[in-house]
Amino acid sequence: MRSLILIIRHDADYRELRKQSYPDVGEQLDAVFKLAKHLQSLGQDLPPDVEKWVNDCQEVKDKFPNK
Repeated sequence: MRSLILIIRHDADYRELRKQSYPDVGEQLDAVFKLAKHLQSLGQDLPPDVEKWVNDCQEVKDKFPNK
């Protein structure tokens, strides 16, 4: 009698690998905030919702500054 050999291979889900590989979400948001602030400093108009987000973030940064 011949036996059948099965090989089971588990490939990690690319979504989980990406999630683990990206920088921390807080670091990503801080980079986007800095980009938006830089664009503002160059006179670039931001969409109203982005401008509000930047202002809200700046209020938090002003209230709790880095030491």
